[in-house]
Amino acid sequence: MRHLAVGLDWRGLSTTVVGPPLRKEYLSKIDSILSDTTKFRKISRNPTAALKKRLNKIIAKNNSTCDVKFERLTGEYEMGYCYGNVKTHKPGNKLRPIISQIPTPTYYIAKRLCGLLTPYIPTSYCLQSASDFIDILNNSDAEGRVASLDVESLFTNVPVDRTINYIMERVYHSEATPKLAIPEAVLRELLESVLRELLECCTKEAPFTCPRGNKYCQVDGVIMGSPLGVLLANFFMGCIEEEVFKIVKKPDIYCRYIDDIFIKTKDAAEAEHLRLHLQETSRLTFTMENSKDGAMPFLDVLVQQEEGRFTTSVYTKPTNPGLCLNGRSECPTRYKDSTISAYIKRALTHCSTWKQVHQEIQRSTQVLINNNFSEKDINRLVKKIVDSWHNKKQQEDKKGNINIFYKATFSTAYEEDERAITQVVKRNIKPSDPDKQAIAWPFRPCNFALNQEAMKYSKASGGPRHKTIIIFKRR
Repeated sequence: MRHLAVGLDWRGLSTTVVGPPLRKEYLSKIDSILSDTTKFRKISRNPTAALKKRLNKIIAKNNSTCDVKFERLTGEYEMGYCYGNVKTHKPGNKLRPIISQIPTPTYYIAKRLCGLLTPYIPTSYCLQSASDFIDILNNSDAEGRVASLDVESLFTNVPVDRTINYIMERVYHSEATPKLAIPEAVLRELLESVLRELLECCTKEAPFTCPRGNKYCQVDGVIMGSPLGVLLANFFMGCIEEEVFKIVKKPDIYCRYIDDIFIKTKDAAEAEHLRLHLQETSRLTFTMENSKDGAMPFLDVLVQQEEGRFTTSVYTKPTNPGLCLNGRSECPTRYKDSTISAYIKRALTHCSTWKQVHQEIQRSTQVLINNNFSEKDINRLVKKIVDSWHNKKQQEDKKGNINIFYKATFSTAYEEDERAITQVVKRNIKPSDPDKQAIAWPFRPCNFALNQEAMKYSKASGGPRHKTIIIFKRR
């Protein structure tokens, strides 16, 4: 038994058991990853106690001067641990390194920093979900050339010092973002140093052990397993995009989900020009995949260009093993129902036609049956969810929307401005009437129909002023 290595897939979908024949290969690949001295530093002693003491000093300095408080670290802590999961969708059995920091003294601090800094991430081109991506496609024409860009090993290659500098700039020196709680101007330098120290401790000084038992610290880059991993990756890429689009015209469509980018350009030369600028500015490696016969997979969406418009359906990778929660597992019934519902709702949100919805539900039904779900339960939930979806669509067609007009100006980035305003309204405005929804509309001099709608409640028209009609000017 001591010759076995057991690991859980990072998505929780499968378990990898490495027996004696593969253990040597597994350890060799972990050793190869950790041998990069620009990313990892081997240490001889466990620094956990010293790191805890240093963090408490920084916390005490912060709490004495700032309204944002951190709890003092108490109790026992241990080093993190490193393991690797096989990238089943890529040839060569490459490993995805993961460093769990849960037992370390930096874990709580990293989670707190993640919550504080998330509002400062540049999100102009950042997708929150596949639904956001589909909304962009539905509001765009399909004329042009689509492709996807991928950042090679983004997490391990994020330059930590450069990213921390970006964070400092946006938190303390940018007029576009609110400042973190700073009691007095004279304390700015002190508080900025506290934030920098905390970030450096959580990224460059968190210790961990490898499967062989050796001790390491990561000195650059971030790896899955840290609460700050996704935040730093998104922060760095968002700042790079802002720099690039100051000197390069943004494509008709540009959107990103962490390290995967979808673009629509006029031709191949424009796409390659963009790729080279992103690569030069970030000093990372970007690869490009072009569409084939007008089709391009992105996230779990298959995008197709048909007659000047985009159509979408569910995409599954050829290496997808078709595993999910087992229908016979010992868990609450609501978990099993949620698993079935997730497949059905994805078919409804991702597919452009009812024919595609039907095909995807058939495929999903077979996947669920293969995982020991009852066909009776599947059919029950399919009927319930599809009927609810259909009724909701009918109600949306009948109900009146709350139109929120904002003053817009013409610019080369007007589509991006409109998309950003739409997302702000969608995420932050909830009508008191649950049967209504708020819709953002741009108000421009040439948009006669909308101008008439926006102005019909003005004093000049003689009509009553409506409380839900507001004109916003975006600064």
